[in-house]
Amino acid sequence: MTPARLAFGLLVVGELIQLGTVLIGGAVYPGYDHARQYISELGATGAVTGPAVSWWGFVPSGLLITAFCLTAAWLTRHNVLMGVACLMLAWYGLSLSAAGVYPCAFECARTGAGFDAMMHDLVGGTGYLTGVLGVALAAFAVRSGVAVWLRPLGLVCAVVAAVGFGAIIADVELGGVFQRALEGALAVFLLAFGWALARGALPPRRA
Repeated sequence: MTPARLAFGLLVVGELIQLGTVLIGGAVYPGYDHARQYISELGATGAVTGPAVSWWGFVPSGLLITAFCLTAAWLTRHNVLMGVACLMLAWYGLSLSAAGVYPCAFECARTGAGFDAMMHDLVGGTGYLTGVLGVALAAFAVRSGVAVWLRPLGLVCAVVAAVGFGAIIADVELGGVFQRALEGALAVFLLAFGWALARGALPPRRA
């Protein structure tokens, strides 16, 4: 198995863990509303699902996504923009794990937030920002004729993710919907990028 295919396998497992964490955690969390509540609330301090979601969901999924991004950065290192984009996306993956290590306050309340909650917002916010920028940069870095379909897909995903990120910052009522749109857009691009890498459409050497 090539490094690219192994990395893609890690990415798929990481994304499946993240999806399963949200679905299962939301199902066992009493009264949880996916449309209005943030994903982080499932792993929050004091939440019934807190430790399990954080340590069995957020942490491993983030590490697997990070491993994929770092491998992708190495394999595409001769395309400088692509390599930088992969490193930015690696921080997004790592921020998912860090968000589990540093859970937000119960129901992600802003008032009376402690150190863990402040770290959660810091790593989560910067992770989303670098995720959005990383997708956009990766889209621009795609060479003409080499998995060129990644460019329009990446730009669309970047726009959707940016809108979702803005809505989270504004703390809109349907924040859960916008966060899932953000996470979904990043996941779609990462999986498409990983598929192209595994198929050899993004060669690790100079064209």
